[in-house]
Amino acid sequence: MKRKSINKINLAITLGLGAVLIQSSCTKDFQKYNTDKYNATDATLKIDGEGLGAFMVPMELGILNSTNYNYQVQENLNADIFSGFTMTGDAGFNPNNHTYNLNSGWNTAPFDIGFGTIMANWVQVRGRVTASSQDYLAVANILKVEGMHRVTDVYGPIPYTKVGVKALSVPYDSQETVYNTFFSELDFAVSTLNKYVADNPNETPFKPYDLIYNGDYKEWIKFANSLRLRLAMRIAMVNPSLAKTQAEKAVNDPGGLMTANADNAYVKAVNGVTFTNPIWSVDYEYLDTKMGGPMETYLKGYKDPRIASYFVKNANDQYRGIRNGIQLDNSDQYSPASDFNISSSSPIRLMASSETAFLRAEGTLRGWSMGGTAQSFYQQGVTLSFEQAGVALGNYLNDATSVEAPYVDLVRASNNLAAGSPYLSTITIKWNEGDTYQRKLERIITQKWLSLWPDGNEAWAEQRRTNYPVLMPVVINASQGKISTTDFIRRLPFSQKEYATNNAEIMKAVSLLGGPDNGGTRLWWDLKVKN
Repeated sequence: MKRKSINKINLAITLGLGAVLIQSSCTKDFQKYNTDKYNATDATLKIDGEGLGAFMVPMELGILNSTNYNYQVQENLNADIFSGFTMTGDAGFNPNNHTYNLNSGWNTAPFDIGFGTIMANWVQVRGRVTASSQDYLAVANILKVEGMHRVTDVYGPIPYTKVGVKALSVPYDSQETVYNTFFSELDFAVSTLNKYVADNPNETPFKPYDLIYNGDYKEWIKFANSLRLRLAMRIAMVNPSLAKTQAEKAVNDPGGLMTANADNAYVKAVNGVTFTNPIWSVDYEYLDTKMGGPMETYLKGYKDPRIASYFVKNANDQYRGIRNGIQLDNSDQYSPASDFNISSSSPIRLMASSETAFLRAEGTLRGWSMGGTAQSFYQQGVTLSFEQAGVALGNYLNDATSVEAPYVDLVRASNNLAAGSPYLSTITIKWNEGDTYQRKLERIITQKWLSLWPDGNEAWAEQRRTNYPVLMPVVINASQGKISTTDFIRRLPFSQKEYATNNAEIMKAVSLLGGPDNGGTRLWWDLKVKN
């Protein structure tokens, strides 16, 4: 079944499809291009042929927004910092998100970009598919779930099931409803693509628009199943029965999971689409972000060779990080902190097979049927991460003594953390079957966190869900009591634009949240008591 397709993608058009145009770097005002609240319109879209793929390219580019200033406020100045992956050394950011003095201008960006690039274009695909192009909707569903789970995991309740329905206002759904809808959308995606591959084994209709898998639907099925496993684990504490069902469904699907680095989901500059890696930009162009303190202490303490794959030594031939939430007097103080080992042309990571292995390790620990032992999946996750980083594993998995190193600040000794601090982990690398459940969980999540670099959104979500890895609290807490220093930040407040333009619904969303609209309120899946 061959279909007409667009052979040439106009990047200027595809980047503009329902796009969020944030005008400059994070120190200026941000405005959303907004002709229709959430939906792209024919007036802003140039359609050639069937047109579906042209809506899906900006979805691929928008999950981690490929425009540097968009990415900076979408993720780098929130999740990347809160996860412990990065920290700014720029005194212009003092105080701001990193000290919990949350910047409402920045923090509307995950919402604006998610709805401007993901939801708006998904609505267009859904409205244009035919009986013969359901495979496009299947891929669009996977992109939608991958993009929008990052949004709900930042805020909690979001507009979701009613987006695209003509109405005077757009209601918010509870996060539980959003997650249940994610699972249903993945059901459609996987069943549709499994059938398409069975009926059309040699066809790749999405190839001209596919920046991730070169049109290979078998890989998209693996991505969808792995994504289901990720989301199942996210709700493991709040709804263990559904989590187990969804996780085992992902593992048992005949389309399989990501199990090798060849399966990894990376957005690449192909098919005439070019972009500069935004993580490179915020470091090397903006000079705004560096290695986070926890990354230094874990990688150095474990004598982990991945440090050279992730970061660059400073002029003193050292790897140095910056602790979150410290006083920044001037922008030169922390300039010796390490830059990222990434190039302007590096692809953008969405998900990797190492994560899937760690998910299966935790699932097995929880008593789910994952197809192996917790130890075997844990070791597989570490091995895949080392392979992905291009470094030799050596005797790493047999190290039963190395622990997180103390933190020594580049400027102030008062920021230091010495051995024995409750904010430094004592977890070792080697698997110990005799350890307690929590020690095993900490070991799995700590290595998973190291393998997730540079995906700060997922790392922050998993740290909130499990309290692992052990991280350093902020030194300065400027939240005026809204966020606990020892409990850490749990979410970002809702978009201030929504209070102005969708007030009745945003007030209902606050009631769905179950707490005040601030950074200290936990999301639905983020239980106070972990298990």
